[in-house]
Amino acid sequence: MTPSSLLARALAYPFDPADHSFVFVAGRGYRLVRNGPDLFADAHVERDGTHVHLGQTLAELGAGETDGMERRTPVVGYGSNASALRLAEKFGDGPDHVIPVLRCRLHDHDIVYATHFASYGSLPAAVFASPGTIAEVSVSFLTERQLEVMHGSEGDNYRFDRLDAVIEVDGLGRLERPSTYITVHGVCGLDGAPTALAAVSATHRRFRALDQKTVLERACRALGCTDLSSFVGAMVADKEHRLAMCQALRRHAIAHGTQL
Repeated sequence: MTPSSLLARALAYPFDPADHSFVFVAGRGYRLVRNGPDLFADAHVERDGTHVHLGQTLAELGAGETDGMERRTPVVGYGSNASALRLAEKFGDGPDHVIPVLRCRLHDHDIVYATHFASYGSLPAAVFASPGTIAEVSVSFLTERQLEVMHGSEGDNYRFDRLDAVIEVDGLGRLERPSTYITVHGVCGLDGAPTALAAVSATHRRFRALDQKTVLERACRALGCTDLSSFVGAMVADKEHRLAMCQALRRHAIAHGTQL
């Protein structure tokens, strides 16, 4: 990849997560237009401009028998895990992975920047307590096999745990203490406070929200670099260099669970 394409990918994070519920299958997210008590029996999705029963769509795409919602683990996705594009990179474009991804509202938390750089150069997201804030995120319902794939994709920068929070899920209502991935290195606090992701909508937000480009530029300067493209390219090309930059950025970390 060229330096400009490497930078473009880094700046694309969180890869345009949908602002609606969808069902991921065969590498695409099909918008959920009708839900019901049993999603797999009652739901309809938008496909090629028409509304089609989910079961018909799955059959036509070659999906096999799917685990029901009651046998799946709800996992809050607040960054790229709410993006069908990123799910396709993690799970592929085959019909064997069917994942309902429902919009939800996460109470008393905001989505902020973490203190590690992704392998493709982005500064990814983390969840952080923010009393009164309601973040617009998504929750994926994963089978045991899908959960294993997701765990592998998150690496050692996050731990999988219950979040002391409430989410309100479209079509399902309230869920308490949902599972999610929690940063183990703290969140980025270059100004002494977390910085929220501008790409994630929230109400009653307490932290300043910035886009990926602005935050990466600030991190670049804080770590003694002057050219953003070179900064990103060097981290993508050299894992050891990227890890060194992560360690340097963590001098500005705020621990998860800190009350601000």
